[in-house]
Amino acid sequence: MQAIFGYGSLICADSRRRTGIGGPALAVEIEGIERRWSVPVPDYGATAVGAHLNPDSCCNGVIFIVDDDNLARFDKREQGYDRHRVDWSNVRSLAQQTLPTEVPLWAYVGYSSETPQPHRPIMQTYVDVILNGCLGYGDDFARRFLHSTGPWQHLSDDRLAPQYPRAMNDDSLPPRIDALLHEELPELFQQRTRYSLPSSGR
Repeated sequence: MQAIFGYGSLICADSRRRTGIGGPALAVEIEGIERRWSVPVPDYGATAVGAHLNPDSCCNGVIFIVDDDNLARFDKREQGYDRHRVDWSNVRSLAQQTLPTEVPLWAYVGYSSETPQPHRPIMQTYVDVILNGCLGYGDDFARRFLHSTGPWQHLSDDRLAPQYPRAMNDDSLPPRIDALLHEELPELFQQRTRYSLPSSGR
């Protein structure tokens, strides 16, 4: 058995389930990892979050257990990242639960240090999946995600034409997510643009 640290879409149980296993996860914070919008996604022209090693940073997320078969499935899903071994001494439980320190712990570290751009924005449907997962651990956990991630720029609202392949189907959450973004990142929320499909040309 192995443990994976999910710090983006893998915080969301539904998103994990679409790859392999959705089961329970422990809310944690890990020292030495910085989360940034830094990984280009050429498949649908967006920027994803990536973990970067930084001794001065701290990152919240979840830890979940997988067997070797499921680890291989997550490796395939996260093929744009490097699976990095994490020292359990850097992990703090946020739920006063015992950590499974008897198994190896991995985090998918991003190769790239790009930033979101108008032609490669942050997709709202991707943020929705992450915050759906975060809100399952409480509003403070979601706020911690927002304030420990950067740079927040070029947010594109693609809810009417979802570009993220594992977008949510729950229409009840966007108003709550929008309220959270408006409260915590008002400038970003005000500057959010409406996504439009690229022109196919002739």
